[in-house]
Amino acid sequence: MNVRLVTRAVAAIVVVIGVAMVTAAGVAWGMGDSKLAVLRLGLCSLITLLASSLTLVWVRAKGDFRFREGFAIVALGWIFASIFGALPFFWAGGMCGYDVFFETMSGFTTTGASVLDNTLALRDGGVLPRGIVDLPFGVLYWRSLTHWLGGMGIVVLSLAVFPSLGLGAHQLYLAEVPGPTEDQMTPRIADSAKILWGVYVLLSLAETALLMAGGMSLFDAWCHTCGTMATGGFSTRQASVGGFGSLYIDMVITVFMFLAGSNFLLHFRALRGKPLNYFNDEEFKFYFGVVVVATLTISCSLLGGGIVTTDGRVIENAGVADALRYAVFQVVSIVTTTGFATADFNLWPAYAALLLVLLMFVGGCAGSTGGGMKNARVILTLKYGVTQIKRCFFRRAISNVRLNGARIPESALHKVLAFVCLFVGLHVFFSLALCALGVDDIVTAATASIAALGNIGPGLGGVGATRSYAWMTPEAKILLSVAMLLGRLEVYTVLVLFLPSFYKG
Repeated sequence: MNVRLVTRAVAAIVVVIGVAMVTAAGVAWGMGDSKLAVLRLGLCSLITLLASSLTLVWVRAKGDFRFREGFAIVALGWIFASIFGALPFFWAGGMCGYDVFFETMSGFTTTGASVLDNTLALRDGGVLPRGIVDLPFGVLYWRSLTHWLGGMGIVVLSLAVFPSLGLGAHQLYLAEVPGPTEDQMTPRIADSAKILWGVYVLLSLAETALLMAGGMSLFDAWCHTCGTMATGGFSTRQASVGGFGSLYIDMVITVFMFLAGSNFLLHFRALRGKPLNYFNDEEFKFYFGVVVVATLTISCSLLGGGIVTTDGRVIENAGVADALRYAVFQVVSIVTTTGFATADFNLWPAYAALLLVLLMFVGGCAGSTGGGMKNARVILTLKYGVTQIKRCFFRRAISNVRLNGARIPESALHKVLAFVCLFVGLHVFFSLALCALGVDDIVTAATASIAALGNIGPGLGGVGATRSYAWMTPEAKILLSVAMLLGRLEVYTVLVLFLPSFYKG
């Protein structure tokens, strides 16, 4: 593996992080944060830019760009982005060492799991915990911006900003863009990256404008747009979106979460005058159907019962309107792996809670900013299962699995099945590991595992919608940080680094 080539590419990625960090200092100054907070955020960006720029100057590289370098750059790029991205939390936000890496990794991977919790009295060593309301505006903005940068992909952004990375860009693009498909919009990777980010920015601006029309400030609207379009879930309020108590805001965020969980290639085609492509796409129809069925059945389970909102309000004897409002928001939030909340679904009937956990495994569509296994993989796994059942009765039958009319090769099906097995196996591993590290509640351990691996954020039990991860041990937080990275980079990109053969040749 060409270490110098990898080092230069990772440094270029960190440059992007440093430039983005400059905007946090600007927001801190504009929002009236203390001069010390503004200075520290500025110094954080300066340190990041100096370290990455000097590396680019000092390290020279020659040689071919192969798949090994591609995987290494993507995995290491995310790790170093999280290390440097943690500086504002540590220096300007006053958070603890291991907590800042957890919060930053959660941000860049669009997981939305947080250690910020105003409800806890003490933390290790008797130090009062930090809450969302305690953070300077500049740090809150940076916290949300990590979502927005990580949603479409740090490496994809780098490919758009630095076309010089085009050497071997195909490997970088495929190693980061989620899903089992390899769709790209133009023959040139850099152009595809620019188009993806163009659509992403356009939808982000539209949501920000609509949220401001509903009474949000520009700061709150942008921060929640970052969490929505990236399917991340960081909010500027401890009670998440439920803290605004607005039906209009709930509906706007629900619509844009749904769009963020869809394939961005479909959005691009729709903007070019082909909106019917949505319902010509098999994965989108499956995704839409899952949302509708889950919403209707969960709404039925909530009828006549009590709903506790995230800001503490209690709705007794819920009617059809309330049941639908809270069900559709939570279903879309969970299946797209956003993690926003308006109600404490930890208290919902067992059917509703279990269905939400199952949706965590499904996730969004391929080519979206959502996490999970992806709807395309679920469809292909189900279809492959049906063909194998048929072959039990008709042994000469030919396996012919199709998606959107195109036949899927056996090699691609095997890769999908291997991913599903790895995903479920890792979920079991992380669940058991959390139990071994002191999480004594099975529900909490199992849902925290899938919430991190699927990049969702909230789970059930001790990590429910109104709880945080602040109470977990440092070892558990580090373990979950690894799970977040594995989930965001779709398992293979990270696991391949642990193969000895990866470094040979």
